[in-house]
Amino acid sequence: MAVIFREYLVGKIFFCILAVKSNPMKKVLTLWVAVMAVSYSHAQFRLIDRGSSPGFGKAIETILGDFPYNYKHITGELVLAEGDLSQFASTISLPGSESCLIAHYHSGLDTTASWQALMFRGEAFDAAAKEYKRLYHQLKGCKLRMVDGSVYYLDGEFERADESLDFVTSTLKIQTADERFREFKVELELLYKLDHWVININMVTKKKDSDMRPDWWQGQ
Repeated sequence: MAVIFREYLVGKIFFCILAVKSNPMKKVLTLWVAVMAVSYSHAQFRLIDRGSSPGFGKAIETILGDFPYNYKHITGELVLAEGDLSQFASTISLPGSESCLIAHYHSGLDTTASWQALMFRGEAFDAAAKEYKRLYHQLKGCKLRMVDGSVYYLDGEFERADESLDFVTSTLKIQTADERFREFKVELELLYKLDHWVININMVTKKKDSDMRPDWWQGQ
């Protein structure tokens, strides 16, 4: 976009030069104004490109790296507190996301945290399905670099979007033997809610039922 706009302005400069050949002073003034416009537009586009959010892959890596610490290093202000659940704003957001939240659970059976980004909201299924597929490929290219320098990638099976289904999920996992990530997974979900589709990226830990139930529930 920036290149096209600059090319357009360069063309305008050339036109202005031809138009004012008979007036040298006017030519100098016109050239100066046009060159300043090009410089300004270039600066503006550079400012736009430097968004406050890190790139998608870098943001995902930062979030993955903080998972073993229950996301405490990226937990922002409290958004909602209700019963055993508290939701906080995430200080790391994904480019294009509508919201990024961290949920902390405080029950006696579950003290884990989860991370969620709302990535899409719209009425058209085709647009939702296209974005769902695009996000899956973006996630599959994400990695986590460990402190020892080893690199592990997200990988998983793609679940095709289907307009007849209200809920579709593709699950990815970090391909590492690190026990801290054994029950960890990234879920890309496409949901239909009343009259529109939404796409969420969830980072969650799936515990076994036996780990979530007290001794009396198991008959011990």
